[in-house]
Amino acid sequence: MQAGVVSELSFFNQLHPLTAACYFIELFTLLLLFNHILLTATMFIGILTVCSWYFEPRKIRQMVVGSGTLMLMIMVFNLLLNQTGRHVLWTWQIGPVQFRLTETAIIYGCSMALSLGAMILTFVLFNGIITIPKISYLLFPVVPRLAMLLTISLRLVELFIQKMGRLARFQKNRNVVLTEGNFHQRLQKMGQLLRIVLIDAVSEAMETAVLMEARGFGAKRRSQYQRFQFQMMDGAFLLGSTALFAVLIGRRLEHWGWATNVMTLQWQLPHDWLLAGLLIVFMALPIIGEGGYRVWTN
Repeated sequence: MQAGVVSELSFFNQLHPLTAACYFIELFTLLLLFNHILLTATMFIGILTVCSWYFEPRKIRQMVVGSGTLMLMIMVFNLLLNQTGRHVLWTWQIGPVQFRLTETAIIYGCSMALSLGAMILTFVLFNGIITIPKISYLLFPVVPRLAMLLTISLRLVELFIQKMGRLARFQKNRNVVLTEGNFHQRLQKMGQLLRIVLIDAVSEAMETAVLMEARGFGAKRRSQYQRFQFQMMDGAFLLGSTALFAVLIGRRLEHWGWATNVMTLQWQLPHDWLLAGLLIVFMALPIIGEGGYRVWTN
């Protein structure tokens, strides 16, 4: 799932790749450390708000529909598989098969669905900020072969979608529509397109291999397509995010924000609401940076 690349004029996209990568590592870590439904809902809404700031409304709707489908599937699986718990809300039985809708299943399902949705939206935002040149800048000095494999894989998906779309439009001009006909006919049309894409991919792979050999790929020192410089705003953003991340990790070590048992889940604990506020500030750091960056530049 992709929503495009964030504008190069934005504060978030102008951060040093190492600074942005550290922020996303911290964000992914927080998504894995907290499972309280209040905090998972807070993180999902916060990340969705940040994505809405940087991406078009049409892309946001597509993201919500795509992630919402997976979240609904996780929710349904939890309702079907979790038949034990407190407060049975509804019971349905057909012969020996019995279904019990419990409060525990609903809370567990909502928590897991919100965590999954927040993770998906974070990956979309990550793809919009950490572009292929930035990945190359970060990984090529350390693991050049892994970096090359990763960049080729990321680029392959995008190119495959673009080529399939172009071929589908070309075939439509020839009155060959992929969505018309029975299943066997549509399968044949799709197979022809895949054969064209495969032949083109092999040809481009051979050309790329020759170019890589000509440029001496594998040497220790490599040039970069873009130059990135660590600036003062990178230091301020990294210091602020790391300090707030350390505070959240410290609270997690004190067992804040983790529901070990849904049977004892409590909503009125003040430290959970405090954690929710800290998480909102952490996820809003890019937007806060945008405001400070615009004030500074103006």
